[in-house]
Amino acid sequence: VSFVTIGIIWVNHHTVLDQLHSTDRTFLFINVFFLLCIAFIPFPTRLLATYVRTDDGQAAAVLYGITLTTTAVFFNLMWRYAIGAGGRLLRADADRRVVDGITRSYRPGVAMYAGAAIVGFFQAEVSAALYAAIALFYVLSSSFFGREEVST
Repeated sequence: VSFVTIGIIWVNHHTVLDQLHSTDRTFLFINVFFLLCIAFIPFPTRLLATYVRTDDGQAAAVLYGITLTTTAVFFNLMWRYAIGAGGRLLRADADRRVVDGITRSYRPGVAMYAGAAIVGFFQAEVSAALYAAIALFYVLSSSFFGREEVST
């Protein structure tokens, strides 16, 4: 699930950056903290994989959820900053459908991950299943806003 989640994040990050004409210092610092969260994901992943079916599973599920919730917060901050103030960092020819799709897709992320983390306090396995469902949601939603041909 974490591999798929990180893959989705990479694809979505590429889609976001493709909509921008430039960056500024604030955007870059938000991006650094976002990437810090991504780099941390393997740690709670290992804990969840090791302890999900033990008495320590709840703590592992909650830590995993806190990590992904924080990641979603920074992804939202980065995107909202880029599109704020009249689209301060958006390309002039940015596809409005893609921009709106990204915004709609990111909107529920924080709440979904936070909800799954709260479930982790009570049932680690259900929480882990919710994380998988969220990954599936983002696979499907990214296919809606990421229909543009990927440029390299």
